[in-house]
Amino acid sequence: MMTVRCPPIDRISNLPSNLIETILMLLPLRDAVRTSVLSKKWRYNWVKLPQLVFDDTLIKNSDWDWPFVRYLNEIELSPERRLIKVIYHVLLLHNGPILKFTLSTSQIERCSEIDLFIVFLSRNGVEEFTFGISKCQCYVLPLSFFSCSRLRHLKLSHCEFDPPRTFNGFSRLVSLEFNRVDIRESVLGSLVSSCPLLEQLTLNGSYSHFEFEDPFDFEYIEIRDAPNLKFLSISAIFGSVRFKNTPRLAVVSITSDNSDDLKLLNEKEAPEMIHVFSCLPVIETLQLGYRFVKFLTVAGVPQRLLFTLDHLKVLQLYDICFGEIVNVSFLLCLIKSSPNLKRIEIETRTCCTDDTGSVLEFLEMQDFSDVSLDQLREVHMRFISGTRPELEFIKLILAKSPLLKTIHIESDSEEVDDNEMGVWRELTQFQCVSPEAEIIYRDC
Repeated sequence: MMTVRCPPIDRISNLPSNLIETILMLLPLRDAVRTSVLSKKWRYNWVKLPQLVFDDTLIKNSDWDWPFVRYLNEIELSPERRLIKVIYHVLLLHNGPILKFTLSTSQIERCSEIDLFIVFLSRNGVEEFTFGISKCQCYVLPLSFFSCSRLRHLKLSHCEFDPPRTFNGFSRLVSLEFNRVDIRESVLGSLVSSCPLLEQLTLNGSYSHFEFEDPFDFEYIEIRDAPNLKFLSISAIFGSVRFKNTPRLAVVSITSDNSDDLKLLNEKEAPEMIHVFSCLPVIETLQLGYRFVKFLTVAGVPQRLLFTLDHLKVLQLYDICFGEIVNVSFLLCLIKSSPNLKRIEIETRTCCTDDTGSVLEFLEMQDFSDVSLDQLREVHMRFISGTRPELEFIKLILAKSPLLKTIHIESDSEEVDDNEMGVWRELTQFQCVSPEAEIIYRDC
């Protein structure tokens, strides 16, 4: 009797090509390349990957056991040159479009090969590009970068963005993030207006073009003609900010350091700063830091804005000092002008010049009959020290919020240790119009 054995079924090799691609894209590049040893059919599957990520995670292990770069373990090379050769070989073997490319590492300085990589990408339809070599103080982007016409998502760090005169923007760009990018203010404004599909913009500082003792990141920031922009985050020092034709901008975050030095403010535009919100007709979430609040209030604070922020639902203020009249009046102004607030977050700071007495006199003179918090559900206050103005504000919130669910209060332990029980006792005695409101008090 003869027994015929069937060869084992190679289930891995016979997977559908689209499923193989999905599996490879879920793996780090190092592991995706290693699958080339699984079988003959898998040997070159990885070369069709539409996304390539080269970062510090990839190179933390100095041993390169990929078949085509094993020789690198046998020769003496710096980590920088080793990585450059790996990227070169990967691109040389790659077959097909590269839709996503990331080169984000502290191991590389500026070198001519990087310019060649970008030339290669510009010819292969890259749509998502993340680039930053922090070992290089400021990498000058080559001209070929500005011909990446299919870009949809762009994130640059430590670069110089200086396009040629023929550059007409990225017509398909949806999100843009600059981290310490050297760019002129006029170029930034033109870039935003020449990306008609742009929805998200993040600016984290800039290399300064100025030589002041305490220079701007930007002398001014102008966001104009951005019909689809919905999200804006700015963490930088600037002289002024302008909005024009941003009809869909719903989330705005403007923060920077907490310096009290306002000498950089553009004094000519200071009186108009408070009216910046009139250019944000549908804003839903507003996040502001101490410095920008000072900018807005340098020429004084009205009882309420000339326009109502009907769409504003989330208000977040950081490093607000309840010992400064200008901070308290600005907070009240925003609350009075935002009838549909659902969430308020406030992070307090210690005042450089505490004027609690004047703040209390100011609050006593206020008529809060025009304060309406009928939609407010949740309040978070962090680092409170139990001062009288802080408690009076909490009292106002409790008295004017019929739908309030929770108010989270986190104390500054260094400030309230001696009187923590007294603060808690007083909070529980405040009148609350919401039958479901809960005060959650804890030590930070």
